[in-house]
Amino acid sequence: MLYQRWLTERLATIEEPEHRLLLRHFATWHQMRRLRAEAEKAPLGRSQTNHIKQEVTRAGAFFAWLASQGRAIGQCQQADIDAWHTESLATRRPAQSFLRWCMKTGRMPRLTLSPAVITQDPESPGHSRGTALPQPMIGR
Repeated sequence: MLYQRWLTERLATIEEPEHRLLLRHFATWHQMRRLRAEAEKAPLGRSQTNHIKQEVTRAGAFFAWLASQGRAIGQCQQADIDAWHTESLATRRPAQSFLRWCMKTGRMPRLTLSPAVITQDPESPGHSRGTALPQPMIGR
């Protein structure tokens, strides 16, 4: 499986042994189980494996960021989670799968994760600035 090779290479770049071990557990017991279940239903596409890779990458980034705040994963606080997501929710959201797993397995305190936020560009068509979307022409 190409993902396993990628994971081995990715984990080798993580200097902190505790972080590397925890990410290996997450990838092995959570992500690979999920990938195998999906592969039983249908062949895996590139987007599925890319999403899983992004989760590992963002989880590693969260570890590095949390360490820069002077905390280990078991000491993570709500203010840390909020600050992490406030800086860039869209690019940091993939770490939430890892954070949920850490909370579920007792590796970190149970905290509240930022909900999905869907925003629309104010300049995009259909935005509520007095612009109406074209209505379908029914019976004309």
